Parts: sequence; structure tokens; C-alpha cells
Amino acid sequence: MSIRRLENNVTISFHKARVSACVLAIAVLAALVQRAAAQRYTASANPESPEGQFLDLIGLQSDEAKKLALIEQFPQRFPRHPAASWAYEQLQLAAIQASQWDRALAFGERLAQLNPQRILESPPPKDPELLEEWKKETAVASQYSAQDEYTIYKKALESGDPRQQIKLLDELLKRNSDTAYLPQALVVYLNAYRALGDSGNGMLTAEKILKIDPKNEDALLTAAEGYLRRGSATEKVLAYSARLIEVMGAKKKPAIVRQEDWEKKKSFYAGTAHWMIGNIYINQNRFGQADSELRAALTMLRHSDQSAASILFYLGWSNYKLENYAEAVRFFKQCMAIQSQFQEQAQKNLDVIRSEQGIQ
Repeated sequence: MSIRRLENNVTISFHKARVSACVLAIAVLAALVQRAAAQRYTASANPESPEGQFLDLIGLQSDEAKKLALIEQFPQRFPRHPAASWAYEQLQLAAIQASQWDRALAFGERLAQLNPQRILESPPPKDPELLEEWKKETAVASQYSAQDEYTIYKKALESGDPRQQIKLLDELLKRNSDTAYLPQALVVYLNAYRALGDSGNGMLTAEKILKIDPKNEDALLTAAEGYLRRGSATEKVLAYSARLIEVMGAKKKPAIVRQEDWEKKKSFYAGTAHWMIGNIYINQNRFGQADSELRAALTMLRHSDQSAASILFYLGWSNYKLENYAEAVRFFKQCMAIQSQFQEQAQKNLDVIRSEQGIQ
């Protein structure tokens, strides 16, 4: 299937020795258009679509006035189509040729609104007069770019679909990798990856967040869990977990969060951090320190059977290694009472202790 293109063949020149300030401003604008946007926009569309058929109609029109009238109708009928930029460019150039300065500026503003990033990425001219106009043009484009970025970010924030959130935020960062909404966008990214169970991208995003906000509790938890799961960078697991405990102990409740929900989050995050530290200490045969961390974790995560079973099992193991056999028996018994993957092994360990130490 062919794609029809309408190219801009309009050229503009100004050969006046003296012009008014208004005309000079438009002349500068025209030069900017030629320099930074010359032939930037083309009209491409599926010839079988309404947009393509309308562009064909424009191309067949021989009367220049009627042709411009049709071009002006195009962005009104198809405001979201990429060829709308082409239409505004044609209208702006025609207005400049006709010395219709207000219309030229209006169409230029529409172009800036549709394509702010192109204007922002255009290099500054060396000519002082052109440079001043370039600064004005980029200032307007910056405003539209910020509006577009906020719209995309807001859509991502309000979307309940994590895949759609990621898609929207990818679009946002493609437009501007240094957007003012980057810190907030990264948090939305993080939650989306966590919802999808994508631990790899979750860890990468968490590290990006921590470079901007070292005390972000969600990033600290995600990064520490990721490194623990990989069995690598134990120093980061310890450092991030310790910082998470500190953050959750000092951070005030956000105004939009209920007190009950905040207390649950604090307990879960801090309890998980204590559990991760205890896990590392067990692997390092630092059983005394592991016992202390796991006891702290148990008080905070006791409400979750699966978390409690894990903590109780390793508390039993730590105390066995510390030769605190009575405590080891107590923890293994509590672990056995919870249906979990640790239940069978807890029973075997308990039998060994009873056999070795004669403790019931």
C-alpha cells in the first residue's frame, strides 16, 4: 500500500532594507522556520483513510486560496494526526508571504504546541537577533512541553494497568529524559514492575530512585530484597536494610494515608529489613547478631503466618548453633504449629535436639 506525501515547496525571502519592529520580528520568525524547521513536516497518511483522502483532495487543488482553505480545515478535522503539523507549517509560511503577521504567529504557536520537543532540540543560532527570537520560541515550547509531560505522567499515575503505566512513562522519558516529573515517574515505574513481578527492572529502577532520594522506603525495600534474592552484594543488603529501619522509625505519616495503614506499612517494611539482616548474618555464621535481628523481625511480622514460620525456623537454628537448646526447641515447636515449607524440617531438627540433649 503506497503512502502519499505532500511536500512543502514554499520558499520565503525578505529583501527589505528597513522594516518596522513588527515586521523584523516576523522576519526573524521566518528565518527560524527556514533554519530549524525547513521541510521538517510532511503529510503522510494511508490513502484509504479519511485523512489520506483529504490530503489527496488538497493535492489535487490548483487554486492556491482554495488549497490553503482546505489545509486550514485539516487540523480542525484531524487535530491528532501527525500531518496537522505539516498543515500549520504551510499556513504559517503562507501567512508570512502575505504579511499576515498575527496569523503567522498564531500558526507558529500551534506548531510549538504540537512539537515542543523539536523546537527545544533545535540548536541556538549565532546571529544575535535570531538568538533572541530563538529564546522566545523555546520558552513557549518549554511551556507546552511541560504541559504535555504532565498530561502523560497524570495518565500513568491514574492508570490501574501496570503495563499501560510503563508504556506511558516510556513515552514520557522518550520525549524528555530529564523531565521535571522524573522522580515521581520512577516511583510509578517501581510500583508497576513490582506489580508485574519484574524484579530485574524493579531493582534497576530502585537504584535510580535512590540516587535522587536515598530515603525512599519503597526503593530501599525493593533493592535490598533483589540483592538478597540474587545472593549478591550482601553489603548492599545490610546497608539498605539498616537505612530502611532508620527511615521507617523517623518518617512521619503522609497526610493522605490512614494511621492504621501507615502502622502496618512501618511494621512490614522494618520487620522485613530486620529479617533480611538476620538472614545475611546466619549465612555469615554470626548467630548472635542473627538472633537479635530475627527477634525484632518476629515482633513486627508475627501477623503473617508465612513470614513468622520463616523467622521462627531460623531463630530455632540460630539458637541451636548458640547452644541455647531450650530456646531452639521453643522456636522449632512454634514453627511446626504453622503450615509452611519449614514445618517438616522443623520437626526433624526438633527430633535431633531431643536426641542429642534429651530436651522435650
